[in-house]
Amino acid sequence: KDENARSEDDWVLARRGIQLVLNNKYKEAEALFKNKGDSIQLAAGHSYVVFMNAVMTFEEDSLEEAMVVLKELEGKCAQNLGWIRAMKNRVFGKPELGVYETLEQQITLADCQVCIAFLNFMTQDSTAGYVKGGWALRKAWGLYHSVYNELSSQYRKVFGLQSQLPGESPSWRVITSASNTPATTPVSPVSPTSWNPNEPQCNGYRRHFYRLFSPLPSPQICPEEVQRLMCAVSFGYGLFHLCISLLPATILRLIHILGFVGDRTVGLEALMFARQGPDMRAPLAILALLWYHTIMRPLLALNSQIINSGIVAADALVDETKAEFGESALFLFFRGRIHRLKNELDHAVGIYREAVEKSVQRELSLLCLHEMGWCRLIQLDYKQAFTAFFQIKEQSRWSKDFYTYLSAVCAGSLGEITVVAHLTHNLLRKPEVHKSQLDIMIARRAKLLLPTRSADYYRCLVYEMLYLWNSLPPPSGLLTILKDCEEVQRSSEEPMIGLKNLINGVCHSQLGMTAAAVDILQLVSSQRKLAAVDETKTNDCHIPANALYEQAVILIRNPETADEGRKLLESAQNDFTGYDFENRLKLKIHAAMKEVIATSPQ
Repeated sequence: KDENARSEDDWVLARRGIQLVLNNKYKEAEALFKNKGDSIQLAAGHSYVVFMNAVMTFEEDSLEEAMVVLKELEGKCAQNLGWIRAMKNRVFGKPELGVYETLEQQITLADCQVCIAFLNFMTQDSTAGYVKGGWALRKAWGLYHSVYNELSSQYRKVFGLQSQLPGESPSWRVITSASNTPATTPVSPVSPTSWNPNEPQCNGYRRHFYRLFSPLPSPQICPEEVQRLMCAVSFGYGLFHLCISLLPATILRLIHILGFVGDRTVGLEALMFARQGPDMRAPLAILALLWYHTIMRPLLALNSQIINSGIVAADALVDETKAEFGESALFLFFRGRIHRLKNELDHAVGIYREAVEKSVQRELSLLCLHEMGWCRLIQLDYKQAFTAFFQIKEQSRWSKDFYTYLSAVCAGSLGEITVVAHLTHNLLRKPEVHKSQLDIMIARRAKLLLPTRSADYYRCLVYEMLYLWNSLPPPSGLLTILKDCEEVQRSSEEPMIGLKNLINGVCHSQLGMTAAAVDILQLVSSQRKLAAVDETKTNDCHIPANALYEQAVILIRNPETADEGRKLLESAQNDFTGYDFENRLKLKIHAAMKEVIATSPQ
């Protein structure tokens, strides 16, 4: 076979390897990727699998392995594309990469940089981590920009879309000017054409010299290559935009300084385009979309309509993949998430059980067990939630402290005070080495568990967790929470000043009693002022910050109170710092501010 034919076979093999992984056939996939040799495509397929595993499990060794694998592939692609390699090839008469291989490796290099940035954002919750991630994204943006311009030109020629002009409704857009002004560059208004891996592919044209970020000359490459690579670049570019759009405002300022912007709509449209292509990245695009719609979107949603829109989108994605991935444990996990968001919690638990039975990967099984425990927590079934979280504590290498804490508050909610004391002593004995916001939060909460208190006290901590994860129960459960809040009020025993009123107000809001909700949420500030809390020195200022945000979300829905809501958002944004999950709340504040701007009269 010639070089191009071998490369074509490699991307087909890479897609098959990813399909094997997703269909619970890890050993077969490992055998396929183990023989990757110097193949960039097989190495890329393997790196995507390792990255996906790291993001899914968040275990330290998986994250470290992913970073090593991605950096190794990044270095290999950069070396192949670099000017030194080009000069050596010319001097020693070695064949240079063709147009096809160059585009392929530029896309792979950019994908590596986006994944590396994503890992930096996940693992290094500091300015240095964000700077590293931002710089990696900056390099990726240059590559995507170059490759997209080359491919979009070829795509329009090959598929006859010359008549579509900028300004019409494109499939997705890209920043195409040095000033970073979003421009529309039309691609295809229809799905990518069907593909057949057995059809012969065209040979790529050779070029004599190129630079890493420079556009290629314009020889035609064959339609199948244009189609696949257009979908390939759409995956990375979509993930790139989605990643940026989910960053907190403080980091977005850094991103803008580095010279590029993110657009969530662009990212989602690009991933929707990529999911229908023949490339190995198509299944990954579907997973990225499911992750966004079932995990990130509910976590940051301003209202139930946004969550419901995500459910509809995720349902459609799962339905269209049933033929290819109907038995996949990972796709079953997302099906479970959809049912959880619909509050069909028993059905969700059943699907998670099925996923555990089908999964051959320990980490995915633990992830499903986590979801089962969380479903039981939403149902306020503390006994079954305790069983699930305690099992994960014993088996998982990731955040044992988190599951120890969850086990402790569930035990406390059942009145099992001896168990609370035992688990808390385990937490407090550990040295305070904090790597993430979650570690810091659990260290703070552990100090609230002793001396042991009433069941209502510990239930208040459970409700805080459900609120912070945007997963309070359906109406029947909300009514139970309101009764417990009354008990806490009578006993004057709450873990943090204002927590009871925060939970109480949010429950009233979700039950549609918005006027009462605003009144109750306002009590948080007055309660803390009465107690003379210094918000600049306390560890629990997430309570007043979230209370202001929740009031604001109610007020901005009414044009007459929208301005008051905006002021509360600004106060929540500017008056508090250093609290638990600050970045997450500030993302929600940023989204709410955008809604205020969009709906305010011009």
